[in-house]
Amino acid sequence: MELDFITATIAGTCMAICQVPQAVLIWRTGNTRGISVMMQTILTLGIAMWFVTGILLNNVPMYVSNGFCLVFCVYILYVVIRNNRS
Repeated sequence: MELDFITATIAGTCMAICQVPQAVLIWRTGNTRGISVMMQTILTLGIAMWFVTGILLNNVPMYVSNGFCLVFCVYILYVVIRNNRS
C-alpha cells in the first residue's frame, strides 16, 4: 500500500512539530526530570526507523519529516542522558 502524499505530509508534520516545544523547554530550562530515558530512547529509535523506511521507499515527506523530528528526539535524548549522569 502506497502512502498518500498529503497524508504522509500531514502525519509527518504533526510528529515533527510535537517534539519542538519539548526541545525548546529543555533548551531554556535544562530540566529533564519528567522524561524517561527508556521512553525517549524507544521513541528516538522508532523515529529513526521511520526515517530509514522513508529513504528506502523514496518517500520524501516521510524521510524529511522524520529526519526533522529525529534531530529534536536525539537532542532531547542527549540532554536527558547527560542530566541523569550528573
